[in-house]
Amino acid sequence: MSLTGGREDGAFRVGYQRRTAPFCYSVGSPFRPIGFSVDVARIVLSEILGADRFTAAQAVEVTSTTRESLLLNSAIDIECGSTTITEARLEKVAFTVPIFETRHRIAVRTGSMRRRGAAVLVAGIRGSTSQAALEAAGDLGFQPTFVGHSSIGKAFDAFTDDPAVGGIVADEVILRCAVAASPRSDVELLDIRLGLDRYGFMMRPRDTALRSALDESLARLLASASYEALLARWFYDELPGLGYGLGMRSVGGQVT
Repeated sequence: MSLTGGREDGAFRVGYQRRTAPFCYSVGSPFRPIGFSVDVARIVLSEILGADRFTAAQAVEVTSTTRESLLLNSAIDIECGSTTITEARLEKVAFTVPIFETRHRIAVRTGSMRRRGAAVLVAGIRGSTSQAALEAAGDLGFQPTFVGHSSIGKAFDAFTDDPAVGGIVADEVILRCAVAASPRSDVELLDIRLGLDRYGFMMRPRDTALRSALDESLARLLASASYEALLARWFYDELPGLGYGLGMRSVGGQVT
């Protein structure tokens, strides 16, 4: 893939997810992704490809289970969302410099953690970095047993619907979104932060020219006031179409 595209029709295809607010999501149909990662992609890809060509780029819906295969099979040219940069993924794909850093949090029912050392079933995404961070944690004040699910939605449903499940662990931003969107008011986040995840845009390893150009463009954006404005828009203000905001503030490019 060159900077001008490797297909005969010159099409450039960008993979986005539908339900990963505030990074990337679509309200209703048809699929029109918006979010923090979508805005970052728009800025840097417009600079690299040219505004007209980026405007004509095709948005392709992907999921956490299809994004790698669609990329490697050339159905998309880049995936722009909230994909964690891991050693396992780097064996197959390439990433830009990180666009966002986050840690993992645990949500519980309000007032449920009064007894130190209690055994607690904690839901989460099976095989995720959240699971790894929880299982590698030291003394949390309770004894967690991880219960894996295929998605954050299913994990959160288990936490809210099953009295036996006492907590849920996930990326802090995604977890805050799930809590904010829930009608339940008896949920609190523990003051514990686990691990460290870095998100990047995902590409094929052979697309070295694209990766180099993106890294240069991202370096400029991350050092600019525009990046701080994006953080405020997507992590503090009310999220378009969702009716809630996360109220997270940025300090030196870090959101808390």
